[in-house]
Amino acid sequence: MARATATETADRVELLAGMILAGSNNTECLVYARQTWGVSRAQGYKLVKRALAQIKDDIDATGIDRQELLSWAIQTLITASGQATKQKNPGAVVACICQLDHMTGTGYNSHHGHLRR
Repeated sequence: MARATATETADRVELLAGMILAGSNNTECLVYARQTWGVSRAQGYKLVKRALAQIKDDIDATGIDRQELLSWAIQTLITASGQATKQKNPGAVVACICQLDHMTGTGYNSHHGHLRR
């Protein structure tokens, strides 16, 4: 199979970044890349890594600071939790709460650690 041009590679990275931002995980992106473009697993990982780096660069370019981003993420999780509650989806509510705990460090496990020596 012929190598992708720089333009094709950039388009692929852009598409994978969009998939990640839409909620696809790394495995889904890797499977998509391998099935759609016939790339090797290693090349798929490189494309996903470049997509993640592009997302980071885009966020950095906005000038948003970590506190603003954390505030936005917390508000989004609170909204998602509310939607999950309305949809009677306790698993999603718990997932939102766990993510909030992880991000903010306010939960039991944040203070006591999982393993003590």
